[in-house]
Amino acid sequence: MSQKVNMNVFLHSLLVIKQMNDFTVIEARDALLQNNTEFTDTDVARKYIYRQLLWAVNHDFLKRTDHFNDGIKKVIYSKTETFSCSKFIPVNRDKKQKQKLPRKVGTAKPKTENYKAQLEKELMIYEMDLNASIEEAKEYKHLSTRFPELKDKLQQHHQQAKDQSIQLLGKVHALQKLLGYKITGYQSC
Repeated sequence: MSQKVNMNVFLHSLLVIKQMNDFTVIEARDALLQNNTEFTDTDVARKYIYRQLLWAVNHDFLKRTDHFNDGIKKVIYSKTETFSCSKFIPVNRDKKQKQKLPRKVGTAKPKTENYKAQLEKELMIYEMDLNASIEEAKEYKHLSTRFPELKDKLQQHHQQAKDQSIQLLGKVHALQKLLGYKITGYQSC
C-alpha cells in the first residue's frame, strides 16, 4: 500500500509530472525556470530547488550520488524505492501544512553524531554553490571571447566569480578535512 505524501508543487512538477530522474541540481533548476514564471533569478531558483531536493533526500524519496570525472565532482539525484511506493499530493508552499514524515530507515542518531549530519548538509550546500560559481566564471570567460566589446565588464564579473569560488573552495576543503573525506579537486575558472 502506498503512503500519501504532501509534496511541494514545484518539486511535484519536476519529479512526478515531468518524471525527472538521474539529474543534477542545475538540470532541475533549469526545468523549474523553464516551466514556472514565479522564478526569474537563477540563483534564487537554484537555492530553492536545492532545499526541496534536500527534503526529498532526507525523507528517502531521492538518493544523492557523487560522480567524479577527472577530479570534478558531479552530484546526481535519483528516485528511490520509497519514491516508487508513494503517492504524492502537490501542495502550494503557502498552504502547506507541516507533515511529519519518518526519516530514513534506522534509529535516531546519538547526539555525538548530530554534528556530522549538519556538517554534511553544509558541505553539500557549499559544493553546490562552488560548482555554480565555477560555471559562472567559465561563462563570463566564454562570453568575453564571443563579445570582445564587453571584455572589460565581463572581466570584472569573472573576477568576482573567481573570488567567490576561492572562498567556497576553502569552506569545502575545511569541512572535507573535518569530516575525514578525501579532498576533492576542482577545475580552476
